[in-house]
Amino acid sequence: MTNVTFDNILINFGFGTKEEKKEILKANPGKEIYMDLTCYNPAEFYAAYPNLKGSFAALFCDEEKKVEVHLNAPSDAFITKLKELGFKPFETSIVSCGFVFPRTIVQIINEAHYALEENVASKKDIDRAMKFGVNYPKGPFEWASGRELYVVTLLSELFQMTKDSRYLASKLILRGWKP
Repeated sequence: MTNVTFDNILINFGFGTKEEKKEILKANPGKEIYMDLTCYNPAEFYAAYPNLKGSFAALFCDEEKKVEVHLNAPSDAFITKLKELGFKPFETSIVSCGFVFPRTIVQIINEAHYALEENVASKKDIDRAMKFGVNYPKGPFEWASGRELYVVTLLSELFQMTKDSRYLASKLILRGWKP
């Protein structure tokens, strides 16, 4: 995980377990912290750590580096720093596990893996269908490439939170993920 610190602000980028994220919050009680919580429920962290001033979802960034941001308290300094780092922040008032885009894209990725398991189409055909059929910049297998850990973690968190079977990871994506 990468941290960027300036003034009295710490921005935590990247993936980490819940425990690793909580350790950062505990170790920096005097700092305002903004944390990538793509795979977790920010509300759970806000309730326990008053120094967490905002959360964002950057693990599924596209080439334009768009990130969803939730601020627990207004912060022009944080938004300005994200822009300086090349990100395009989009504020959301909704706090949820997976935010909006990551939660949606992992479901698409998971369904693509189920379709492949059922021999509906090849990876190439599924990616092509999503790019040309719905104008996505990448197909689901292209989105997942190198991000399998995030996909499996977010699906697992969503399933634990909702007990909804649509968040059960496909066997294929579980087999393809190598820790």
